[in-house]
Amino acid sequence: MKKLILPILATWTFSYGLTLQDAINEAVANNPELKSYSQQIATSEYQLKADENLQFPTFFVSASEKFYNKTPMTKIPNFPVSFKQSNKDFFTFDIGLNQAIYTGGQVKNKIQISKHNLEATKYYYKEMKDEITAQVIKAYLDVFVASALVDVYKKEYQAVESIYKQQQEFFKEGLITKVDLLQSKVRLAEVERSLTEAKGNLKIALARLSKLTGKNIQEDEKFEKPVLNIKELENYQELLEQALNNRNIISFYKENIKQSRLSAEIEKAQFLPKVFVQGEYLYTTQSPYLDPKGNLIFTAGLQVEFQGVAPYYKYLQAKSNTQKLSFDLENIKENIKLEIKTAYENYITAKQNLRVAEESLVYAKEYFELVKEQYSNQLATNTDLLNAESSYTKAYESREINFYNLQKAYVDLMKSAGRLEEVLK
Repeated sequence: MKKLILPILATWTFSYGLTLQDAINEAVANNPELKSYSQQIATSEYQLKADENLQFPTFFVSASEKFYNKTPMTKIPNFPVSFKQSNKDFFTFDIGLNQAIYTGGQVKNKIQISKHNLEATKYYYKEMKDEITAQVIKAYLDVFVASALVDVYKKEYQAVESIYKQQQEFFKEGLITKVDLLQSKVRLAEVERSLTEAKGNLKIALARLSKLTGKNIQEDEKFEKPVLNIKELENYQELLEQALNNRNIISFYKENIKQSRLSAEIEKAQFLPKVFVQGEYLYTTQSPYLDPKGNLIFTAGLQVEFQGVAPYYKYLQAKSNTQKLSFDLENIKENIKLEIKTAYENYITAKQNLRVAEESLVYAKEYFELVKEQYSNQLATNTDLLNAESSYTKAYESREINFYNLQKAYVDLMKSAGRLEEVLK
């Protein structure tokens, strides 16, 4: 009776080490694009503070000393009399405040533009952060997929190698033919090739995660197995409505449209009069007859200033830009609808594929155990045994791949719906 000893295929697991949240934090901290947008938020905040100061009075102060070549004189016609109009050298000092009373809404609208610009920048940063986070989660899961498959093929290699060594003994005893022995050797080479490919894929997965996190992750890095919060999903229509309400990119375009509309109002206000008041203290030694030389002065004024009809065309330009942004927003919404539809169908497919893979694994394991027993009792051929072992390995591989594919599909769907933060809770 032929005896067969096979290693048991075991589930591959990681010991605790780098966590998924660690990887996300590294990516957010090191990603150059996110750094740029984070700095842009700070820039927008400074711009808002600067524009808010437009509401306050303008402070001015000046001091000057003037020197004439000749002393200015005033002559009276038909009289041989003249008197000094101004000192040849004189000093002037002026200090005061100017306060805009009415600007046609320009100051108020400029402040509002800065507020909307700040909000738009924050929304875009969040959109980019969600995109990077989703990529990191999937890359992290890919490392687990690749590592699990390396372990699967290692176990399979040990199993097939055990078969091959045992059949070498059987061949020496004349219990099997050389064809059976060569068949096992070919199968061993095939598994070795699959193992080499799986190791290469693991290196690629680690390289991708390294690129996203900005951290040099080595093959001996320890990882903590991710625990994603996967819930039962609403129907497609509800997910679509959530996406159109929650996606930061939509809010980004809405804020830009508000900015463009206010820019049009600012240009239109160029044609409106501006009212201001000014208080100042003026001191001058220009006139020898002036007394007192220092005086408080209050001014109320009205001013209209524009060049040709340039503000009109700038107004039309702003209106046109608003229309363009509206078209862009509609296009973004259509793209999100397609993105949600694709992600939803991929999730449903991945869920069904995992169910089939788990069922297939149960059947493949039962079939493999049955054939192994038959082979031990000389009721199954070497070909039957190798085929059963191959089917079991493929079923195990399929289960691992589809298990993580379902998680990645869920991540894509939650990201598309603007609910990615729920995945990590």
